[in-house]
Amino acid sequence: MRLKYLILFVVLLFVGFTAFRPAAKYSLLAKIPLDGGSFTTDNLQNVYVYEADILKKYSSAGTLLFSHGDKSYGKITSVDVYDPMKVMVFYKDFPAIIYLDNTLSQNGNVLNTGDMGYPLTTLACMSHDNGLWLYDAQISQLVRVDVSLTTLQKTGNLNQLLGISLSPISLMEYNNYVYVNDTTQGILVFDAFGTYYKTMPFTNVKHYQVRGDDVFYMQKHKLHAFHMKTITEDVIAQPDSLATQARVEKNLLYEKYMDTVRVYEIK
Repeated sequence: MRLKYLILFVVLLFVGFTAFRPAAKYSLLAKIPLDGGSFTTDNLQNVYVYEADILKKYSSAGTLLFSHGDKSYGKITSVDVYDPMKVMVFYKDFPAIIYLDNTLSQNGNVLNTGDMGYPLTTLACMSHDNGLWLYDAQISQLVRVDVSLTTLQKTGNLNQLLGISLSPISLMEYNNYVYVNDTTQGILVFDAFGTYYKTMPFTNVKHYQVRGDDVFYMQKHKLHAFHMKTITEDVIAQPDSLATQARVEKNLLYEKYMDTVRVYEIK
């Protein structure tokens, strides 16, 4: 085992995440039907599959646990499961946000971002202290609101501030940093107050995940692990060479392959 992989193994083991080795072995645990939809995972290793207005929650063993569907708000745009006890579902066309509990039952009233003053919200995600981050496409800005829906922070027009033309496709907060993914510009990183920090130059990336100090992303059917502290990167051997999306939760690897999510144990 080369030195960098040994160091990576120790670091990831310490923070509680999977250590990938050059010759990692995989054991298939489950195949979960996807039917053309999207998926995400939580830190309890559950899988969330969504298509049109239907959201389904599966165990890592492939057992369907709960489902939720509501045709009132159109197609689900994104699902944020950073807190598995409080699942956030965003509908861009309405635009609306609903919260679900761990059984995918609605918890509380529907939030309309237009009522908050942001009718052209195209992205949304959970934030610390029960807040929300919104991407206001009307003036290309990030907005943070608190639990009472009071606006706390605004970045102002990011196109003007950064001198670029943004067309972001996803938004997330992790460990007090906010990540905005633009397939042309890369992954833009902001601090908890919405101050621009840096851009990770990963272009043409549709799906990525931040765990600990690592960014996992797919590019040309290959899974990359970028280590933010050491500014190094590894390409990880995968069981499905044609997978189009992958996520990592502790000792499990999840891959989107054709019409299924395949769950593997990493040995």
